[in-house]
Amino acid sequence: MSFRVLISTVLFCLGYTKLTGQSLTFSQVKLVSTVETVPANTVWKINNVLPTAGLTDVGTPQWGSSRHFTVLINGQTIFWMSTAWIGTWNGSQSGVASDSQSIGDSPIWLPSGTSLAIGSNIHAISITEFNVIP
Repeated sequence: MSFRVLISTVLFCLGYTKLTGQSLTFSQVKLVSTVETVPANTVWKINNVLPTAGLTDVGTPQWGSSRHFTVLINGQTIFWMSTAWIGTWNGSQSGVASDSQSIGDSPIWLPSGTSLAIGSNIHAISITEFNVIP
């Protein structure tokens, strides 16, 4: 590799890093239970939710009954998890089965300026806040 190509490559990499490089530093862990907005120069990572209701129905379930666990991002309802009875209840005989779907298996990152609030069946949202270092 010639000296000129080496210098050009190094300068390109430094310039690219300068244009796109950002790093995150830990700020705090918090529980969100009211409407809060991600502050400027920070990002939030949603870790999980703390539900106020059981994940399955109690008592005699009915076919098609469900429970939704929601959060609000910028005022939009996001279904964090839904559980449902997908069978029937026959007195002493049970043909009941349940199913659940969740997006809670992966973190969700929120940029600064995003509002976050609890929705149905949620007590609080566990988040980690990071400062964005340019």
